[in-house]
Amino acid sequence: MRYSELIKKHIKNSTIQNIIFLLIIFILWILFFLNINSNLKSISKINLNKFNDMMNNYYYHLKYISIINDEKLLEDINISKFYVIDEKGNIRKALPPIFDKENNISDTNFYYELTNNNSGIFIFKTNDEISRLYIGGKFNKTYLVGELEKINFGNDSNYFVAIKNKKNEIIYSKYNLKSISKILYLDGRLYINFPSKWNEITLYTFVDITNQLLYNLVISLIMLIIIIWNFVDRKKNLNFMNIFEMEFSKIIKSMENFLKELRILDKQSFLNVSERDFEDVIQPIKNEEFYFEELKELKEVEFYSVKEILELFDEISASTEELEATNKELEDLYLQIEKAYNDLEESYRKFSAHLSSIAEKYDEITGNHIERVAKYSKIIAKKMGYSAKFVSDIEAYAPLHDIGKLMIKHEILNKPGGLTRDEYEEMKKHTVLADKIFGDDERFKMAKNIAMYHHENYDGTGYPFRLKGEDIPIEARIVALADIYDALRSERPYKDEYTHEEAYNIIVKGDFKTKPSIFDPEVLEVFKKYHLEFDKIYTEYKKRERIEIEKFDKVD
Repeated sequence: MRYSELIKKHIKNSTIQNIIFLLIIFILWILFFLNINSNLKSISKINLNKFNDMMNNYYYHLKYISIINDEKLLEDINISKFYVIDEKGNIRKALPPIFDKENNISDTNFYYELTNNNSGIFIFKTNDEISRLYIGGKFNKTYLVGELEKINFGNDSNYFVAIKNKKNEIIYSKYNLKSISKILYLDGRLYINFPSKWNEITLYTFVDITNQLLYNLVISLIMLIIIIWNFVDRKKNLNFMNIFEMEFSKIIKSMENFLKELRILDKQSFLNVSERDFEDVIQPIKNEEFYFEELKELKEVEFYSVKEILELFDEISASTEELEATNKELEDLYLQIEKAYNDLEESYRKFSAHLSSIAEKYDEITGNHIERVAKYSKIIAKKMGYSAKFVSDIEAYAPLHDIGKLMIKHEILNKPGGLTRDEYEEMKKHTVLADKIFGDDERFKMAKNIAMYHHENYDGTGYPFRLKGEDIPIEARIVALADIYDALRSERPYKDEYTHEEAYNIIVKGDFKTKPSIFDPEVLEVFKKYHLEFDKIYTEYKKRERIEIEKFDKVD
């Protein structure tokens, strides 16, 4: 990958990174507000339930005190004074008792506030010279009122509660608040509130969001710094990319000229090449000062390469004649080896022909049979697409398919009529006896395969090893069909010869002795397609035999 592509990829990744950071900032703030809102509602709901429990608890104790006059209980629930007031403003009971004041308070601000909050349990604050917080409730046409010394409700390190009455006046707060707003800055902390209604008053739960806000601000600021840095770096990288592209193009152009110069140098020019031939290559960058160290090194590499090439050409020029002489010697040696190899191949083929001749003389019925089998095998191998060498080898070695019969008694081979079981078993040994004749000579591997396995059947019913299918060498599968075809066509002491049509039907359709399943299906298909060529070969050899017989009779 080129440097410019790397820079472009870096810029692209940087842009993607910026977008991801912006999305993270956006998601971070959304999660922040969702979390604050959820937390605020949850705390507000808890405070509302606590406030409701507290008010019910006060009301229960006030009713209890109104019956038993227990001043000690007042202290336990932080109530300094307790009053029972009827609907006309008469104080029916007071704890502690009062003696120096009038018993009717109907014309006071306290009574106004009391009767203005007569819906069940209530809490109010007077606006006299000394503001006091009262809690009370209506019971049997009287008001039970307690003056609270202090109230410890809804206060925590992370939140606090403020209460407003129905006239929107603040009647309770941990702090001295003038007013209540949605967001409140107090003592260096930032709060946000959520209102909850309780009877005719409103509870405001203020939650401290300072730490979370600072955390979000710090993370957002860090990401914004990274984004800004990416933008600055992007501009810097673009500048680097332009410089590199310009310098790199000079180096590339110089190298292309260098390679072009090398291509036009032919064999003869090696002898006369000099540094002047490369002046056009190195001159454009010779005095160039590159910004990037890598390009400086590349420049030095190119100069060094020119130097090495010149030295190499000098060495090539010095050794050209020596190489040519060596090549001539190698060519002559190769021709000698090739001739020796061909002579050796011819020797093996001649030896194979001699063995065939011996077999022909030993077996009276083998004669032209082995030559015809060779011709049939050649046709099959060629039509199956095997190499020219394979076709030539199978034609040369197919005549040796019955070479093992040289080691079978002559009276068994030429016995008129059928063989006994023991004689037939003895005859079958000619396949394995071929192993003794050929041994382990690699040159006769195909001949050995043919001689040993041409009586093996594709369906596994043959002999001597009952091999099956592809386990039988292909050369043996080819010769097997060729051998059976010629045996069917030939006259034997124990049978007459068959016509081509009869032999074809036996091989293709089968009879009591021969089944199509014993042949390789591919070999059988070739026979079906080219069987007339088999008939042509057999007919020509029979014609030649008749001519030879006529000549022999005339001589007699």
